[in-house]
Amino acid sequence: MEKEKHLAIASVPIQEWNEVYDEEQALRMGTIFPELNRQFFATVLDNELEDEKLQFSREETMLRQIQQTGFVLDDLRLYMDTHPEDQTGLSMLKTMLKRKRQLMKEFALEFYPLAEVCMDVIYEKNPDSECYCWPEGKIPWEGVCK
Repeated sequence: MEKEKHLAIASVPIQEWNEVYDEEQALRMGTIFPELNRQFFATVLDNELEDEKLQFSREETMLRQIQQTGFVLDDLRLYMDTHPEDQTGLSMLKTMLKRKRQLMKEFALEFYPLAEVCMDVIYEKNPDSECYCWPEGKIPWEGVCK
């Protein structure tokens, strides 16, 4: 009988809640948790992004905020899957859910709905509307996702 060979033995420490990145930095770093941010190679991109004074339209700025908030929510949901009793994480999750809902509502009222759940906002504001507002928004291949 041949002896078993092990290529590796994994040791995974239990993650604890610590400080988190703000939304903009979290999206740029790829995690909300600084202790999980392990740079595998140095890039100039982060410094270039901070140094540039990019000008975005109100629509682009709001889309970016929604994207950042959505990213934080994704990371929080992953954390909460393994830490369902963590009240700090749960509190932040609730806050971010409200923030994203509010951002999407504001965006729908000012521009166009991003999801079906945003369409009701338009009809709440104007119950007599006969507009099917869904097709008013840009689609990704029209340059909305830069």
